Amino acid sequence: MKASYVIGNWKLNPATLGDVQALASALTAGTGRCQVGVAPSFVHLSAAKAALSAGIWLGAQDIAHKSTQTGAFTGDVSGAQLADAGAQFVIVGHSERRAYHGESDAVLAQKITHAFASGLSVVFCIGETKDEYQAGKTLDVLAAQLQVVADFASQITADTDGALPKLLIAYEPVWAIGTGLTPTFAEVEAVHRFISETLAAMQVFSPILYGGSVNDTNAETFVKSPLIDGVLVGGASLKADSFARIAAAFA
Repeated sequence: MKASYVIGNWKLNPATLGDVQALASALTAGTGRCQVGVAPSFVHLSAAKAALSAGIWLGAQDIAHKSTQTGAFTGDVSGAQLADAGAQFVIVGHSERRAYHGESDAVLAQKITHAFASGLSVVFCIGETKDEYQAGKTLDVLAAQLQVVADFASQITADTDGALPKLLIAYEPVWAIGTGLTPTFAEVEAVHRFISETLAAMQVFSPILYGGSVNDTNAETFVKSPLIDGVLVGGASLKADSFARIAAAFA
């Protein structure tokens, strides 16, 4: 049975170091086929690493695109610094980064380049806006976003059991993130099939996660499809019991 992945994106949460330590220490590693990871804020990476149980992957929410090491790039955090802080993966291309920071495909490609050069795996996010969804442009939008991955096909090796994959794709319809809205199961499965086929044409065979208002109530719905390899979780990952139930659904 292939592995599944449950990744928590903590975004700009929790507020204090004490809250981070309490949350991280309350989390449990995945069981069965489920692998678990979380991505706290930059400033909380070290604290989270110290508090997390063995077997939980630690990730970052962003990475510098100008340098893999050091330099005159105020506010940036390089791949080397992330790895030194204990990060094993980084989220690239999240819709909030695309929307609020104007990150282009060229910038995202540089970030993936620097992540791989620093020995970090990448959770690459793609997704359509509400307007694009309503206009029936979902697949066109995703196809364009996935072109960023094509240049890295030769660097993405086959997954090894128990190891963090080099690349994971997270499909997050922008209109479903934090809204409580979700596409129908049939819609999600159809999109995942399209993503899988598009990646296969590039000779890329990476796990494909779903994200967008995932919680411990609807997680079991996504487990039903062999095309859904796990989930990227936002708000529900800030509650240890809810996050554990989501992971258990994918075990």
